[in-house]
This record gives sequence, C-alpha cells and structure tokens, in this order.
Amino acid sequence: MSANSPPLPAISVIMAVYNTERYLSEAIHSISSQSFSDFELVIVDDGSTDGSPEILKSLAKQDPRIKLVTQVNAGIGAATQRGINESRGEYIAIMDSDDISLPERLVLQKQFLDLHPDVDAVGSQWRMLHADGGDIGIDTHPINPATVSVLMYAFFSLHHPTTMIRRRALEKVGGYSLDRSCLVPDYDVFMRMQLAGCKFANLPEILFIWRLNPASTTHHKARAQAASVADVRDTGFKQLLLKDPQRAEAIAKSIVHSFPTGTWQDERIRQLLPEREPSLLYRTWLDLPDDTPADHFNKALVLWLKKPDQYCETLREQLITDNKPWLAALIDGYRGIGTVDPALPNDVLTINPDNQIGVSLFVTYSGASEDFSQRLQQAFALKAQAAFSIEIIVVSIKPDLSLKPFSQLLSTHACIFDEEDGLAWNTAFHKASGQYFAYLEDNFRFNTDVILEILESQIQHKTRISFMPDTRYFADALDENGLPALDNSFHPVWTRSTLLGKDRVHLSNFIHQRALLRDFKGNIPELGIAASRYLGRYLAIKNDFNIIEAGVDYFIPAIGLNENPLPLFQKSIGDWYLDYGMTNFPAPVFHENLPVPQIEYYAKALSTAWLNNNLYVHPGNVSVLENFYINRVNLVIRMPLFRYLLTRNKKNYLIIFWHNKAYLNAATSLLYCIYQTVTVRLFTPLKK
Repeated sequence: MSANSPPLPAISVIMAVYNTERYLSEAIHSISSQSFSDFELVIVDDGSTDGSPEILKSLAKQDPRIKLVTQVNAGIGAATQRGINESRGEYIAIMDSDDISLPERLVLQKQFLDLHPDVDAVGSQWRMLHADGGDIGIDTHPINPATVSVLMYAFFSLHHPTTMIRRRALEKVGGYSLDRSCLVPDYDVFMRMQLAGCKFANLPEILFIWRLNPASTTHHKARAQAASVADVRDTGFKQLLLKDPQRAEAIAKSIVHSFPTGTWQDERIRQLLPEREPSLLYRTWLDLPDDTPADHFNKALVLWLKKPDQYCETLREQLITDNKPWLAALIDGYRGIGTVDPALPNDVLTINPDNQIGVSLFVTYSGASEDFSQRLQQAFALKAQAAFSIEIIVVSIKPDLSLKPFSQLLSTHACIFDEEDGLAWNTAFHKASGQYFAYLEDNFRFNTDVILEILESQIQHKTRISFMPDTRYFADALDENGLPALDNSFHPVWTRSTLLGKDRVHLSNFIHQRALLRDFKGNIPELGIAASRYLGRYLAIKNDFNIIEAGVDYFIPAIGLNENPLPLFQKSIGDWYLDYGMTNFPAPVFHENLPVPQIEYYAKALSTAWLNNNLYVHPGNVSVLENFYINRVNLVIRMPLFRYLLTRNKKNYLIIFWHNKAYLNAATSLLYCIYQTVTVRLFTPLKK
C-alpha cells in the first residue's frame, strides 16, 4: 500500500443486489448506522432491472464508505465473489439487500473473531420478518463450533447473511462458486471451507432480521434450490468419507440417531423432490454394522420411525427382547393387530396416603446441573414462602447421572427417586403425599408470586385441574439486554384444542388433584424419559381445565445432538395411543387394506371412546378421523363421533361425499343437518 492510499477498513460488508428496490434503502441504512464505523460497504448491482440502480447511486453519493459496482446479471455467487474481489477488509461481512442488520452486529462479530483466532466464520441468531413487515418469530442455530461442524452435514448450521468471515479462509478455498446452476453458493462455500479445516461458530445474540421475500430464490426456485442443497450435502459428505471414513461414519450415526426422521432440510427435500433417493449420510448409516445390541435396537427404531408400515414386526421383536412388552403391544395396535393386553398398560395409581399435605412438587433431573440447580432453588423458595405445606420430590429421569453434587441439600429438603428402567416416576407418584401435584421439569421456571397465588386458590376452591400456558424463551438466543430472547412468533388464543393441536402441552403446565391419575392408563417405566410428556397429554385429553396465564416460563433448549432415537419413538407411539382414544385404531398408513368388519369395529370403537371421554378431537388428530369416517365408513351418520364432526364442517363433508359418489352418505348427512337446523329453530326461544 502506497503512502497516499487510504487505510484498509477493518471490515468489508458485501451486498449483492438484484431487483430489491422495495427493501434496499432499509437494508443499506442498517449497515450505515452500525455502532462500528470502520467498514466499507461494497455493493454489486447484479444487473437489476427495477429501480434499484437509481437508489444505489443516490445512497452512494451520501456515504463515502459505499463502493458501488455494476455488472451484467451473473447470479448471487458470482456477484458476491465480485464484491469480495473489489473489497479490502480483513473480515468479510455478508449482507442481503432485503434484510436488516441490527446496530451491534459488526462490533460483536469482530470482537469474537479477534478473540478466537481459531474460528474462521461466525454467524448469529436472527428474527424473521414477513414481506409485509409482520414479525414471524426467532430462528436459531447452534453456538458450539463442534456442533456447528457436525450439523453442517445435516442442514445450514451457519445462516449466510448473518456471517462474518476471515478473508484468508475464503481465499483458501477459492471463494464462491461462479456456477449459476448452484443455487446455494453459500452452503457450497461453507462446505468446502469446512472440508479444508475451517472452523465455524454462532453468537447467541440476535443480530439480524431476515425477510421472507417471495421474490427470493428460496421461494420462486424452491425445487431447484432443494436439489442444490442435496447435491452440496452429498458431495461434501462423500469427500469426508474419502478423507476420514471413521469420522464420517461417527457423524452419520450421530445425526441419524439425533434426528431419526430427518431434519427440516430433509423434510423440504422430501416434499419438493419425492423421487430423490435418501442422502448419502443416511445410506452410510444404513450400511453400518450393528456391533452391539444397542446398535441393533437403534436401527430398528429409526427404520420404524421412517417407514412404520414396513418395520413394525422388526421393532416389535426388538422391544420384546428389550423387555418392553407394553410398547410391543402398542406396535401391534398401531398396525391394527389384536388389542393391547389390559394387563400390560394399566399402571393404576391408587394413591391414598394417610397423611396428605398440600402440594407434591416434582422436580426432574436429567444431568443439566445449572438448570436443575436453579429449579431446585426455586422449589425451596416456594416451600419457604407458601402458607400451605409443600413436599419436594426429585425425579431422576436419567438415573445413571449422579446427584452427588446436590446430596447435602437434598437430604434435608427433598425425597429422591432415581431407580433404573424408568421406575422413578412410578415410585415417586406412589410415594407422594400431596393433595395436589405440580411439576417443574427441565427448562421450566415458575413465576413465583403467581404460582403461589394459583396453588393457594386451587387448594382453597378444590379446583380439579388447571393449565398454565408457558411463555417461551430461547435459552441460546439473547435479546438486546443479553437475556434469553422471548419467542415473539404469533400464538393463537389458547384453548384445550389449540394447545393439543400446537403440541404445547407439558406436565409442568398442570396443577391437578392427585385423584386424576387414579385411572391412568399407560406404562410409565416403559415410557422412560418420555413419561412426563405422555402424562401431560393424558391429563389434557381426559380433562377439561381452567387456563391461567403468566404462571410458567419455558426455556427452549439449544439445538444439539442427543444421539438417542428411543424418546422420539416413545413420543410417537404414545401420542398415537392417546390421540385415538386408546382404541388400537391403526395408523393411516394401514387403512387402505382394512376389511369391512374391522372398519365397522373401529368406527364404533372411536365413537365409544369419544363418548366416554377417552378421545378428544383437536387439530392434531381431526384430519385422520375425518378421512377415516368420510372415505371408509358406510352409512356413517350412525356414528355419534361423525355426527359431532359433521356439525363442525357441514359444507365440506357434503361436497366430498357428492364428489366421491357416496350418495347414501351424502343424503343421510344432509337430512341430519336439516333435522338439526329445524330442531334448533323450534326449540330456541323467540326473541322478544
């Protein structure tokens, strides 16, 4: 650099622009108003045909830090690389022309890279914005470099427009691809960087606002982009297999066992490219030898979760071998074979202790020491402040993890149950002495003053059961104050139906009388770590409840690798059993070949379960029930459950019957609707 040359900027912000005039000024302003000012903004106009060029020229005149480059349209990869070639900074910050960088983005990312010379690129967490400006919510990526590295072979674990990258790391791999057929040049360059030994991380702070722009490649070239993602992922994993087969196989096992049904990216590829074969990573895992009984069991679990119609018998045999007869019986019910043996599922909690106290508060322990310590301290504070008696019961849901660090504290303040094979919940319930049960599971917190008022009111008014919808926070996404970020995505008005339909039911949401578990149907030991979820949904399906706001907070755990497919299987089979009234109603994949007598049997069994309050209709199961009754049952108006469904959706049902030429069902349903309308009018008092 000559003596007369301007000093090099610390950061070069690169922005590729193509026809984004609607959002362009806001995007550029978000960079020009950064708290860190030693940067240049290199903008490459990639042949825009809208009003973007005029906007760019005007803004470039106003800020000397803006360097404007124009070129014939060459695609996002080529435009980004052109910007890098024209830039001079040590650090390259990527910026999309329809998004927003928050004011502290550049300074925090630069500080991180300065302090971590071993990290080559750093991203952040971000909020999502609809094209109309509406807030959609928060999206997160893992923070830990080791986790980011593994998950790079599963999905985008580094969100491109949030990143700051070392120039030398990009140069090491030759920069961005200029090939326009690659619609994910960001994923491509990060994959090549990783294979070259580069290391990535994400900051916990929310430093970016990403706009869901319908004109972007993500939307209007979705199918082609999904193909590019799959190609980049397979190419990268193939190179890893050649370079380090042992690590590649370990990563394949880790990802498949952590996400046995695939990640969001796998689901997108399946939807857009249903003809494409599974990923190379999955095929690698499939070919791994089953060296241990655990490997064999895990393979059976994953295969069933992916294709339950093909692998029921294999998994059933594994469950019997693993001494899980109730889960094996559920597998039979799931495919419509026999009935679940009543001797197996009923863990009837006939709990009538002599000396009842006010509340039994169950605190779970799964090894996250800081989280457990905070919840335990809160439980002790509640006990000290309450005007009624509280007993604290610690339920160790992973009994191989040590509670020794807390032994002195627990010995005087709590009962501990940490038995093997999932028996902890079972024993804890049988030993509990409270009139009411309350729960403080992993990642939950009570709002102390509110919960004390709620508990006291429950006891005083002898309320059977209440539900406290949780306010959700992202534990690994920080807001502008450095606190866990509030999930600001849209939530409906909560009802029993929407809570179940949106999968927002946990055990910690409930305060209930102990008697509500006396007729419990399920096998807690076999449900293991998924027992609390099952219990929560059981309470929601069996009971109407009050809804009380502001009692509970939930901290959404970070994206991680648990490498255990069993809990997802237990959740899936448990949800099926509860959602269909514990009737052995087979899963939809088995409906096609049901004989007429079985169709009749299930149609009646579902109605009976509904009448007996063992089946609750909600958005999560209603479509399956509707399809079964509408498409498979003759003279369906005979069934009480169908009549209930019909009153909620008359017009659509009648249209479907007519299109399907099910004229008898159409006629009888129409007559029933007329009868209902006339009856209502006849017996509704006339207004004065």
